[in-house]
Amino acid sequence: MALSSRWLPGQEPTPEVMGTARWLEDEHWKRMEIAVANGIVHALNG
Repeated sequence: MALSSRWLPGQEPTPEVMGTARWLEDEHWKRMEIAVANGIVHALNG
């Protein structure tokens, strides 16, 4: 339910909303991983 309130505030915690929130959370961390990796590559290659 915490993910639902983070990503979709004001929505009732239905299974669909919780599933969408979980997907949004997974996408966020995938993109964060890519951003960090790109930052490291950029820092090391100057």
